[in-house]
Amino acid sequence: MQKKSHEEGMSRRVFLGFGASAAVATVAAGASLASCAAPTEAPGTGTTLGEGVVASGPVTAVPSEFTPSFMIAPPAPAEIVEEKDCDVLVVGLGISGVAALKAAAEEGVRVIGIDKQRDFLVINDAGDFGVVNSQIQKTCGIEWAPKDVIVNQLSKDMCTRPSWDFLGYWYDHSGADFDWYIEGADFEILPTTWANKTTDKVNYIRPKCWPPLPGYDYRKEYFPYFHGTITTNPNANWAARTAYDAALALGAETIFSVWGEQLIVEGGTVKGAYVRTIDGNYLKINASSVVLATGDIGGDNEMREYYVPWAKEFTCYYYDVDAADAPANSGDGHKMGMWAGAHMELGPLAPMTHHMGRAMGINSYLQLNMNGKRFMNEDIPGQNIADQQSRQPGKTTWQIFDAKWPEQIAKMPEGHGYANHYLTEEEVSKLTTVLESGWSLKLLGIATDQSIAEGTDVIADSIEELAAGMGLPLETVTAEIERYNELCHKGVDEDFGKVSTRLFPVENPPYYAVKFDSAGMLVVMGGLECNSRLQPIDDDNNPIEGLYVCGNTQGGRFLVEYPVTVAGISLGTALTFGRMAGINAAGKNTIDAAAHA
Repeated sequence: MQKKSHEEGMSRRVFLGFGASAAVATVAAGASLASCAAPTEAPGTGTTLGEGVVASGPVTAVPSEFTPSFMIAPPAPAEIVEEKDCDVLVVGLGISGVAALKAAAEEGVRVIGIDKQRDFLVINDAGDFGVVNSQIQKTCGIEWAPKDVIVNQLSKDMCTRPSWDFLGYWYDHSGADFDWYIEGADFEILPTTWANKTTDKVNYIRPKCWPPLPGYDYRKEYFPYFHGTITTNPNANWAARTAYDAALALGAETIFSVWGEQLIVEGGTVKGAYVRTIDGNYLKINASSVVLATGDIGGDNEMREYYVPWAKEFTCYYYDVDAADAPANSGDGHKMGMWAGAHMELGPLAPMTHHMGRAMGINSYLQLNMNGKRFMNEDIPGQNIADQQSRQPGKTTWQIFDAKWPEQIAKMPEGHGYANHYLTEEEVSKLTTVLESGWSLKLLGIATDQSIAEGTDVIADSIEELAAGMGLPLETVTAEIERYNELCHKGVDEDFGKVSTRLFPVENPPYYAVKFDSAGMLVVMGGLECNSRLQPIDDDNNPIEGLYVCGNTQGGRFLVEYPVTVAGISLGTALTFGRMAGINAAGKNTIDAAAHA
């Protein structure tokens, strides 16, 4: 037996899905979360429930009598040091906020954009954009699956909870919106995923998982993957910077190291916002419209505990921090909107908890839990693998395959997190752009003898050695593998229904075992309920005039489960609805996602 070290790469309507009583009970129990934000204490209460979870009043198990502190509006600042005026104020300058900034500036109105980061930064590594039919995709020969197929699949992936209008609008407009977003940028287009650059340009775009595996047919997949996503390299920041610079050239003003803290509401209409500077002073920015584009709630422990208590097992991997070095995704826009009369959408919200596997990716090989038992149909994406792991002992599982893996991986599913291509070291050495990018081969779908040998926890010459290396009971492991092999030879998975073309017996030594620890969480999808013009609505379903949302502050995009059938759809929809929000906030034109062409 050879054992490798294990290294992990890597509301009213506010009660969402999990149930109001259960959410309050969880908060009252004080369950701690993986740290995404520092513990805080509600002013005047002195009551802290678990790490970073605060009660705004006496703890109670009666939902109608419990109000978390983030729903309580602070008083308006008593002293203002400066006052500014504009037509459109954009709060948050990420992917969606920058799109809103540029779109509003193009309408010829006065625009101010603010952000609590020290300087402009969107995503400092490569970004997958799930956009449809951009000119770049057409250059690569990419044709997306039909609209009805993709939109309906996405809706099914999310239990039909999101808005069909939003999904349809994304399909129809996201490609043109991406072309608009990067207009004027200097970059190279690579025709395939592994193609080498032919110029000395720093920035380039490559298609993801392109060309598709020979014989891949999304119509035959349990979880289809739709090819077409494109990736900005070496990061996503240059693309956003292009749109940002275009907005500045049109006269937009931006301010960094400031926090949007509270909306100004007069007669039920939003008229601007109070903004706090890093030294504690307050600005008043008067605006005809405000766009909230502040990201998700994952960095606020109290909001996470309240809205997605089931996600407490996941460590939060979110890289951006504000000017005070706190997590930037602290739900600021959600809070500001609720204090102005909006409410969170009915959930359940959708934590983005991708499992990316390890050396062999998330390929559909046999999985055993820590009792040595098989427990699922392994032919599912990483987002769903994370769900199943949550139900297993220790939330840890083992992926098992044998020496025939090089000839098997091309038959695995394709998409986010899979390793489908076996290459020799000599073949890999020719992929100069891939090697220079710093990305692991597995993230680009590549497996080599070396990557599997180095990334496998247990390599054994017998089932006895394999079980011992995993620390699992030999009798159970032997029985489960024998049963699995029997089903593989039958060609029918009578236990869990895995497709026959991915039933590979474990019978050719050496045997490999890769440990799957718990997945991490990137963001929490879920936002303010809004109409098809991106206006948050109040408890009587009336739009809050002067207010718009986009990006991860927007409701209606993703619910229950984040879908991975279209890679990068989060960035794709953020861009598209950011542009819509900016145009609508400017007030000269109105875009309605429900107005079907």
